[in-house]
Amino acid sequence: MKVRSGLADLEIGIGAVRRDGDHLVLRSSAGSSVDTEIIVSASEVVRTIRLVLSSASGWAFVFGLPWFWLRQRLGGSTSVNAHTATSRPADVNKPW
Repeated sequence: MKVRSGLADLEIGIGAVRRDGDHLVLRSSAGSSVDTEIIVSASEVVRTIRLVLSSASGWAFVFGLPWFWLRQRLGGSTSVNAHTATSRPADVNKPW
């Protein structure tokens, strides 16, 4: 997955998933830009699923997922790659 912010553009792959109590813990893979552990609460997972399924573009992504995955595996480009670092704010100390 790509993470973009005013501070950095990162490529983070998920290498391991585990449950810790009421939380989902995602650990970055070895080839990621930075060693990362993402802790997601159960309520955040439900909120995210609800947001995806409450929008037309979310449903389009869900139904189109097999096509998007196949196109990516066969080397097709995606619109996310079209963005460049030049669209980022010039002052990283004030990304807002």
